[in-house]
Amino acid sequence: SPDGRHIVTVSADNTARVWEAHGGRLVATLTGHGHGVKSAAYSPDGRRIVTANADNTASVWNADSGHLVAELKGHRKQVVQATYSPDGRRIVTASDDNTARVWAADSGRLVAEIKGHGELVYQATYSPDGRRIVTASQDNTARVWDANSGRLLAVLKGHSDHVYDAAYSPDGRRIVTASSGRAARGGSV
Repeated sequence: SPDGRHIVTVSADNTARVWEAHGGRLVATLTGHGHGVKSAAYSPDGRRIVTANADNTASVWNADSGHLVAELKGHRKQVVQATYSPDGRRIVTASDDNTARVWAADSGRLVAEIKGHGELVYQATYSPDGRRIVTASQDNTARVWDANSGRLLAVLKGHSDHVYDAAYSPDGRRIVTASSGRAARGGSV
């Protein structure tokens, strides 16, 4: 959690669990996923958790009570990763259906569909200012998108194998990518 008091874990047993960071006491069990849970992330204020699910959805939970707040439905294959925007107002999901999607965090409404990768999208991350999203894909590229419209801004090429991860520098001016081809690359955006 942002305050360091809790840890959220995910499992193939269709749950996510919230634990005290000191002492390890179970605080809440997030149940109701149709299949295994792939990832979980806290909102910047620590009040919500988003989980990415193998049942083609993402779920938003109250971090204190463990109650389901919203379901993000629309992906055609499993959602492998979900994360909040820096201001907590949006969520981006990455999916095996070759897309990423941007959602309104409070209502679960679809804001933008990010299309253009030729294969599954492993990861999607906001820039520090929340204006752009970088995605990493099995198609050997990372791509930079406008976070509000989903418009493609840049294709980052050069890897000879799947790009599993991409991250912004703290100032948002550079991106580093990691590939299964034993390479990491960095550059300005």
